[in-house]
Amino acid sequence: MANFAQRVEELIAKHPHLTKEEIIKIVTEKNERKKAKKAARNNSQKRHNQEDAPDHE
Repeated sequence: MANFAQRVEELIAKHPHLTKEEIIKIVTEKNERKKAKKAARNNSQKRHNQEDAPDHE
């Protein structure tokens, strides 16, 4: 969590007009979008690999 706290502090310094709560919300939402994007990419790769794998019957 040090990275999260560090990111929040950096954004507070860069955007002093935002509150800490607003910045925490922004960082949390961005992390969720990144996780969703990564999960979608991994699922796509898994499907692609399954399609290319030969059938063993």
